[in-house]
Amino acid sequence: MDSGDIDSYTLSIMELRHLRYFVCVAEQLHFGRAAGQLGISQPPLSQQIRLLEQELGVALFERSSRRVRLTEAGTLFLDEARATLAQADRAIGAARRAQQGELGRVAIGLLPSALFAAPVSAALARFRRDHPDVHLDVGEVSLAAQRAGLSAGTLDIGLAHSHRAPRLGDAFTATRLAESAMIVALPEDHALAGETGPLALAALRDLPMVHYPYDGEGFLADLRALFERAGVEPRMGQEARELSTLLGLVAAGLGFSILPAPLRRLALDTVCYRPLADAGASTSLWLLHPFRPRPAAARLLALLQAG
Repeated sequence: MDSGDIDSYTLSIMELRHLRYFVCVAEQLHFGRAAGQLGISQPPLSQQIRLLEQELGVALFERSSRRVRLTEAGTLFLDEARATLAQADRAIGAARRAQQGELGRVAIGLLPSALFAAPVSAALARFRRDHPDVHLDVGEVSLAAQRAGLSAGTLDIGLAHSHRAPRLGDAFTATRLAESAMIVALPEDHALAGETGPLALAALRDLPMVHYPYDGEGFLADLRALFERAGVEPRMGQEARELSTLLGLVAAGLGFSILPAPLRRLALDTVCYRPLADAGASTSLWLLHPFRPRPAAARLLALLQAG
């Protein structure tokens, strides 16, 4: 039997235990000792090896009353059997680790402000440290897209700022992680940037606002409600889909923006942050996820919910 014959043999017709029996006998070169190591009696072991040889169509051992030794085909098959068993053990180990949440992928959709919230950044850092073999796939995703991704199973976790709990399907839930004040981002050279203390929305009525796309819910909907309560009609200016673009437009003097307070951690020389004085100028960070998350996602959810 040459290597081409062995490579072409389909291992699916035999059980892995036949390979383990063969390897043990090949290493011991003694059926009695191999049977003892395997915890079975010798006759069934001999029978299983003969069945394996019949399936392969070759003799793997030369047997005599005095000794057992591998044939040339058996020597070659031993290397392949060991490699197959090693791969099977790796596959079994990977499956078990995935079931335990120690291996796999967690897809997270969020608005970038969520990453700067202390509970989120701390949980992600600890998860990465404790679960290095789980890949975190993090993307900037609108609230509407988070809902769609959760429903489609392409997202495991969503994170969004909103005054009220986002609407979700019956298989999902929203957990409030933290509450944050709202802050105003202004160009560093603007007259209002030179003052200190909270800033009222009324002071911003004549300035354009740089903002994310309006989707009828979430943080921007909260801002519209805040302006209505203050009796101020916002001048909706330049729209930006990414945080870096939004702050760049503010720094360039194209307007102001209102953001969750954790983004104050983005200290830029060209942007000034001031708190809002108006009542109700706050938002909540919500954790969105299915009631029955996948194992790795469940581990991250536990860290996020622990705060």
